[in-house]
Amino acid sequence: MRVRSTLAALAIAAGATVFMSSPASADTGCDVSDFCLYYNSNFGGAHKHFRLSEPDLAGYVYQCCSAGAGQPVKNNAASAKNDFTGTYVRVFYNSNYAGPYDTFAPQQSKNLVNTYNDNASLLMY
Repeated sequence: MRVRSTLAALAIAAGATVFMSSPASADTGCDVSDFCLYYNSNFGGAHKHFRLSEPDLAGYVYQCCSAGAGQPVKNNAASAKNDFTGTYVRVFYNSNYAGPYDTFAPQQSKNLVNTYNDNASLLMY
């Protein structure tokens, strides 16, 4: 009986530890009707959601729980997903929608090429 109650206590403690290590507020991916920039290539690492054009990405940081979390978004993105329907997005090299850019059609996901780790603004149209 003592062994059975000890095993039960260990199982409960292990379950509590697993639950505590994955917070309910963890951000798990790009939502529908979002444009997301990712810290790593191939949609890896931390990401940041956007729903409006942004003339300057300064001040934005990647969200929790993966490589790049807490790092600035500006000049630090390697890939992106456009989960909008009917909206194109351009990621620009410079602030205020200037310089070289990468274009994302609706529902398109890819690695950045012209703005890889040199991204400063994004325009939705």
